[in-house]
Amino acid sequence: MTNTLLTKLEKKSNINIKVLPIFNKDKKRDSLEIYVKNQKFLKAEEVLRIFKINFNQDQPIAYALLDNEEKIVGFLGTIFSFQPIKEKFVEHCYLHSWVVNEQFRLEAFKLILPIIKKNIFISTYFPIKTLEGLYKKLGFEEIQFFSKIIFLLPSFKFSTNNLNLIEDNNYYEKYLKEKDKIFLKDHLKTETRKIFIHFNEDLFNNILIVVKEKKFKNVISYLEVIYISDQKIFKIHKKKILFELSKKFKTLFFKFNYFEKDKEIFKSFYEIKNSRKKIFYLNKPLDFKINFLYSELL
Repeated sequence: MTNTLLTKLEKKSNINIKVLPIFNKDKKRDSLEIYVKNQKFLKAEEVLRIFKINFNQDQPIAYALLDNEEKIVGFLGTIFSFQPIKEKFVEHCYLHSWVVNEQFRLEAFKLILPIIKKNIFISTYFPIKTLEGLYKKLGFEEIQFFSKIIFLLPSFKFSTNNLNLIEDNNYYEKYLKEKDKIFLKDHLKTETRKIFIHFNEDLFNNILIVVKEKKFKNVISYLEVIYISDQKIFKIHKKKILFELSKKFKTLFFKFNYFEKDKEIFKSFYEIKNSRKKIFYLNKPLDFKINFLYSELL
């Protein structure tokens, strides 16, 4: 977004409508929770669950829009983090749950301005149609990805004695690559499960997979795969890995989010559902390898 557009937006705004960052320990945190429970656009329990994902305690969990009586009339949820990219850490903000009362919609853009002014890496996944145009005007890059649910046909030929699954991070952490040690540390308190897999008793020949147990309509269990540390290793052993995960989590259904370049990996599975979705990025680092680790998927 150009500085000219930023200036125009600010000049058009109502000076009586303000934006306030909301931190977990703020007094306004309770007011935000009440607002979330009363709004009708999103599932309140899901938004409140996302608020618990906080990788950087020094940054807000949301920005709230306040009217001239200091009453919350909208909010934009945020997940701040420092992501390891190449040799450095890059500050990142993931955007979710953007809701504003109808009579204040013209002021909704104010919620994202403080984040854009930080000049940091920003991302958001599968926004609603009405927000896509705004993100494009603000200079966000659009990237498509796919969300696929597959069914694993069980077969004893997938079973193997040379593949080991371990969930005790105190045991396997020292064998991980440096970036995966950071990912692991950041995500220890999230609702995900971290599965360390190694082959032929060689602990350095490994792959880290981050998954989350979910249900279709609270009935059928499935496993969403959030992160795969090494796509090449996964491609070679994918059926054996999924077979072992299937036994461990007692499900035959898996969900993957992937990009066009990775589609060949999933062609050999029986597909239940496949949908195309969008990611929007601003200030995306050149060396960033797209992953879903610091988002609402957790």
